[in-house]
Amino acid sequence: MLNSYLLEALPSVREPGVIIGPVANLMGKVYNMLFDILHSSTSAGSLGLAIIIFTLIVKLILFPLMVKQQKSSFKMQQLQPELQKIRKKYEGKTDQVSQQRMAFEMQEMQKKNGVSMMGGCLPMLIQLPILYALFYLFQNAYVYVDAIGTNYTEIANAIINIPASMRMEVFQPFAQEFVDAYKNIDIIKDGFDMSQVGDIAMLVNYLKADDWTVILQNLGSAGDALTPLLETKNEIETFLTIPLVSKAGLSFPGVIIPIAAGLTTYLQTKIMNMMNPQNNDPNNPAAAMTKTMLYTMPIMMGFFSISMPAGLGLYWTISNLFGIAQQVVLNKYYKKKFAEEAAQ
Repeated sequence: MLNSYLLEALPSVREPGVIIGPVANLMGKVYNMLFDILHSSTSAGSLGLAIIIFTLIVKLILFPLMVKQQKSSFKMQQLQPELQKIRKKYEGKTDQVSQQRMAFEMQEMQKKNGVSMMGGCLPMLIQLPILYALFYLFQNAYVYVDAIGTNYTEIANAIINIPASMRMEVFQPFAQEFVDAYKNIDIIKDGFDMSQVGDIAMLVNYLKADDWTVILQNLGSAGDALTPLLETKNEIETFLTIPLVSKAGLSFPGVIIPIAAGLTTYLQTKIMNMMNPQNNDPNNPAAAMTKTMLYTMPIMMGFFSISMPAGLGLYWTISNLFGIAQQVVLNKYYKKKFAEEAAQ
């Protein structure tokens, strides 16, 4: 099978690892199925549409955790007067023993009322393996998505059919650049052969749009067979003019992804803080950290998205938007529910 062969020849990441590997394979199968369904109806933008639907599925799976997190947040708001009393009790006592006792009493109060300080972190912690797996998936989409793998194989075969002398003359500089970039990877150490489909498919995955422009110009009529295949590649991999399997970068339109990832991260964190008054309480030891995260997290996500496949940045952006919608809906629900319980 094509994808199994290409997975063995994966140059940039090799094996995702014993934990992330199975997650990446499972998510690759689910994503490939979604892509096939959409691609059968419309080829343009199907990769991006599959990401949006895939993100929705992930958010629905994590929804019970979001419910638990929001419920815990509201309970924490109700506990603030009691927690404030504990802080008042140890006010001015800065010795280690007093601080430990205060922390213990606050933890016991939270435990007694079924509130967990880690409840808000759990959804994010669970998403980390998903993000790592998606990084492998989009960085090497030709391995996990059958349509892309088939397209890359057809491109590789078309390149092999170009006369050897011209093939080597035109592609050798790019092949050397690729080998230099991944010289520490075992598969490259074993040699790179411009007459092997698997090796050329790896090079196809590495080449950027500007590279193909130069290649086609240098090939002239010898590259005629590549033109429709590259058009198919562009059609499959592009969503709203952005190539999703390439690094987002800082040039337009790819830079839209890091900007969107950073802005939606800021917006979600800001809304979360607005819905949790204790995060803005100067007497809350965690408030300062929360305020810092409001600005550092968006910058970090925007920065990381620059050097990541644009598809991963799109996933994070859509995930943030779904997360904001969930927060607003759950906030209204629990606000009404706790108000009714308090009135009884």
